[in-house]
Amino acid sequence: MVKIAEKEQTITVQPNPLVANGQLVTFDIKGQVPQKLIREKQRYKLDVYYEYDQLQARENLGSLNFEFGEFAYEQHVPTIARQMSFNYAPKKEKGRLMVQGMAIDKKNGNVKYADPKQIATGLNTTPLLLVRNNAYDFVPDTYKEESEKPAALTFYFEENQAKLRTYLGSNLEVLDKYISDNVASQSITVTASQAPGETGSNMAQARARALESYYRQQLQIYDYSNKKVSIKISLQPNTLALLQEKVQASALSKQEKQEVLDILNSSKPEKDKVQALEKAKASDYLQQYIYPVMRTAEVTFDYNRNRKADYELYLLAKKIAEEKVTADVLTEEELQHAATLTPLLNEKRKFYEAAIKSTDKWPVYYNLGVVYTEMARKDYRAKAKQALLAKAIHNLTFAGFRNPTAKVYYSLASAYHQRNDFLEALQYYDYAIKLGGSEEELQRVFADKAALEIEIGQYDDAIESLRYAGDNYQTNMNMGLSYLLKENYEGAQEFYTTALEKKPGDALAYYSLAILGARTQNEQQLESNLRRAVRADQAYTQKAINDLEFDSYRDKAAYKDALIR
Repeated sequence: MVKIAEKEQTITVQPNPLVANGQLVTFDIKGQVPQKLIREKQRYKLDVYYEYDQLQARENLGSLNFEFGEFAYEQHVPTIARQMSFNYAPKKEKGRLMVQGMAIDKKNGNVKYADPKQIATGLNTTPLLLVRNNAYDFVPDTYKEESEKPAALTFYFEENQAKLRTYLGSNLEVLDKYISDNVASQSITVTASQAPGETGSNMAQARARALESYYRQQLQIYDYSNKKVSIKISLQPNTLALLQEKVQASALSKQEKQEVLDILNSSKPEKDKVQALEKAKASDYLQQYIYPVMRTAEVTFDYNRNRKADYELYLLAKKIAEEKVTADVLTEEELQHAATLTPLLNEKRKFYEAAIKSTDKWPVYYNLGVVYTEMARKDYRAKAKQALLAKAIHNLTFAGFRNPTAKVYYSLASAYHQRNDFLEALQYYDYAIKLGGSEEELQRVFADKAALEIEIGQYDDAIESLRYAGDNYQTNMNMGLSYLLKENYEGAQEFYTTALEKKPGDALAYYSLAILGARTQNEQQLESNLRRAVRADQAYTQKAINDLEFDSYRDKAAYKDALIR
């Protein structure tokens, strides 16, 4: 069986060389063996593994087991096709994908091994040469300035609906906390709006009334202090004026913004304007990212609270964290402010965790998520880093439930991104964009969303996202990489050159241009840019030595001379 297999079996791998995307190396393997190897008393299988670290280390990836029920016939040939993967690590960059066949006697378990066979080389790491940001920080500490200002909760509605949502982003649980607050009085304003084209002109009014009705019903259940409550209804006076404001703050291109603004500022009736918007180039963006966040109602609460001195807040917060006093000696805002008074991440963590015991408001969850993220950044143990990021995600998710904004969902997407949970990250980048924000904020979201799309091989989607990411270093680097991976070398050259204008002397940009020179057989470009990359950052010397992009140039002067600093 072994001799027949070695002579007649066919094994193919795509891609070859193997390619690292993000933190994962994924490939498709297909094995075919002759029918005469399919037997009742013996079994033939192929073990698949990857050798690396000067071929001293081995990672077993799986097996192709040619036994009835585990293969299919392709043109009458027993065939197994699978997708396999393994985690990327720098030490795996120089390696090879191997198979070893074996014939097994089912009765006595005797095994006859075939000689190991190399079926692919690894790794091409060019897709990793992207630029990511994923930077998010604590909520700005405006405790002293904001303590006298109203608090606000936002509620989102389905199209043509005024029914309160009880799932993601509903904020009803948080609203219940406000209802049960033990205060003498509450002054509440409900401000509602609707999107263009929604049925009827009173949808905003219906949404505001739904919230008012809910508040008064829950007040009878949760309020034991018999506080005085006044509720004022306020409506966005002009739907199209609100749309104009949202469009100006969006990530649409200047041309697309202008087209929409021209329609909105025309003298046409509102119905005709809505129909014209449906035909505009920006229509999909409006439907996906802007209209959903116009179907809202915001509840604001007017509170006044006394402030304690910083030293007093810090000492009380420590006692709360140590469980020496109860958490209710400080408000949640005071506890969060106390957390800003210490530089120690572990102490911040304890303060925020103490604050969570007395509040359901979003900033404390968000800041605790940031603490865990910062702890993960500083931890070099892979499993510990993953565990810390999981805790960050847990708290950022609660922040998102309570405050579904671009800022919070960008941080949640970034945490998932750093944890290599790509599908979840992509979903939350999308949520962040739909919620809208400042131009700078949305450009940051689109830029990191594009980086993720490059990591998962969706280069066309990345290029589309980068249209809204601004003209900066990260955008041009990732646009250059997308074009490089799509083999549009002229376009890649242009973007990498622009990136160097944005960040002169950048080693990664020079190294990328050197790869471009290797792919286009331009030895002069390879040499000059690789030399500049190495001079800017010596780490690129070892990277070039391991990089498969330069394999055909190892013996050429252009490559050798470039590495002589």
